[in-house]
Amino acid sequence: MSGVTEEINEGDFAPAYFQLARILHGWIMDGELRPGDRLAPEAELCEKFNLSRMTVRRAIAMLVEKGLVRRERGRGTFVVGPKVDGGIFLIPDFQEEMKNQGLSASCRLMQTRMVPAGENASAKLDLEEGERVLYLERVLEGAGQPLAFDRKYVIYDPSQPLLEAELGHGTTSELFSGCPDLLPVRAELSLSATALRPREAEILEGRQGAPAFCMEQLVWAANDRKVAWGWMIYRGDKFVFRSLSRPI
Repeated sequence: MSGVTEEINEGDFAPAYFQLARILHGWIMDGELRPGDRLAPEAELCEKFNLSRMTVRRAIAMLVEKGLVRRERGRGTFVVGPKVDGGIFLIPDFQEEMKNQGLSASCRLMQTRMVPAGENASAKLDLEEGERVLYLERVLEGAGQPLAFDRKYVIYDPSQPLLEAELGHGTTSELFSGCPDLLPVRAELSLSATALRPREAEILEGRQGAPAFCMEQLVWAANDRKVAWGWMIYRGDKFVFRSLSRPI
């Protein structure tokens, strides 16, 4: 979370409570708030970020749910030390990673179509099997070079159709920029090692069987509605995923 802005941006796709949780999470991960430190009182956070108390409480609740802080009645909210048997993986935002490397980032939409949700997609998105979903394939490029292959199943809401212009955006938040009720606020990520399959190798201009990363992603909106599930294949020779772990 290093480098996260410390202001609430009204133009951000993410809700204010999620932005605040992201800021506090960054302070904890960067060591500005250490295990045992007490968070600033709710009233102080409200004043500092110009937010309502309900918004601040919702942000803190997210951190409590993640096990990063704990509430103590009558005393306040305190930072909890990360467990020594695990680490926190820093998943770079694609566009930000390209910017850090001095490369231009772009997203190329390969295909999109309505399909009946199969067994896996329906289970992941809490849908009835056979219910219609949007399937899309995109290639994320750095300086015009294909680096990641993105495949997603997205819930279909006739009242909030996704436009082709939005489907070509690189980030998941931008994908739902025209659908306020579907805006992502959190995601569950699973990283695993894999090898490029023939079609993946062709799309990413790599060698079949070459090492790669597979990032499975399940995305929720603010109302706890699951809105997207899919996976991205990253070229193993172009990406590094770092883990951060601190002792208690």
